[in-house]
Order: sequence, then C-alpha cells, then structure tokens
Amino acid sequence: MKKLIWLTTIIILFLVFVVPGVFALPIDMIPANDQPGYSVNEKLSLYGKRIISQKFISQEDNLSAIGISLGNPNLKNKKQITLSIYDVGDNLMRTSVINGQNLEDGDFVKFVFPQIPDSKNKDYRFTIVTPEAGAEEVIYIYHTQSILSWMEWAKFTDGIEKEVEGGLPFVAFHTPKSKLEVIRTVYSRFLPSYFQKP
Repeated sequence: MKKLIWLTTIIILFLVFVVPGVFALPIDMIPANDQPGYSVNEKLSLYGKRIISQKFISQEDNLSAIGISLGNPNLKNKKQITLSIYDVGDNLMRTSVINGQNLEDGDFVKFVFPQIPDSKNKDYRFTIVTPEAGAEEVIYIYHTQSILSWMEWAKFTDGIEKEVEGGLPFVAFHTPKSKLEVIRTVYSRFLPSYFQKP
C-alpha cells in the first residue's frame, strides 16, 4: 500500500513540475499580457481609408507579434489586412500582413514580424488598415475601457482623426532570449495559479 502511495505521489509531482517544462520547450513567443476583456458591441468598422491606431509601451525586449481579436462578419473580407509598427519618432519599424479569407469572425489573430531587439520600455504605435476592402467587406476592431496602464486610448481616422473611448484589447508577444526564459515564464505563471486556493 505504501509503495502505491509513493508511486502516486511521484507521478503527481512529475505531472505538476516536469511536464509543463517539457511542453514549454517548443514555445517560440511569450505573451507580455493577458488579453483585456471586451464587448463585441463596442467596435469600429474598418475598410478603405479608415485607420485604427494604438500607442503602447513594450513590456519586454524582442517584441515580435501583436495579437488581437477581429470581426469578419459573414466572412466577406478576403482582402489584405495590414498591421504596421512605428517608433516614437514615427519611423516605420515593422509590417505584418494577413489575408481576410483566412479570418473567421471573432478570431484572435497574431500579426507576426521580425523581432524588435531592445524594445523593452520603449513607446510604439501600431496601425491596422485594410485599404482594398469596400464598405461591404468591413472588418470590426473591438475596443474596451479595460486597458492596461501601459496602453493609451486608441485613435480612429476616417478623414478626421478622433480618439476612441477606450483602447484595443490586444496582446503583445516577444521572443524569449533562451529556452530557460520560456521554462521560467511558464512555471512563474503556472505554479501560483495551480496552488492558489479556489
């Protein structure tokens, strides 16, 4: 009986402490934040010359992707959707393009680009456009007032730039410097939530 208890204990400890580290090894990008909550009713329609922009401060080095939920009602948008990142001097740093035909309505989409080294604590702005889309091929960008302290309220341009009542519920991703950083991040987020009382 004691052997069975010891074996069960060892298996549980293995599952809790070792397996997450093994599964973490293939991870090539780490989120800097959880996605802020949002309502699908708070949205802006994007097509043609309309532009949505969002300022933020990068929380980590090697910024390498921006993830955001997009609406593609009735899957009508099959045009290119472009995310561009600018530095504080408004210099274009990176561009990432996806095609709307691969976008399901409400999908969380990652715009991946070559990593920006030394990006930690630096100001950036990203824009999202779909210039080839007509009014019938609109995509929706959601916004929320539940933004984090390092995000600003977004701006929407439709001929005239205006401030949106809230920011975009996006996630910034960065490329870890080593696999050790990946494993450390996974354990630092996993273990506290595992042992937290319900």
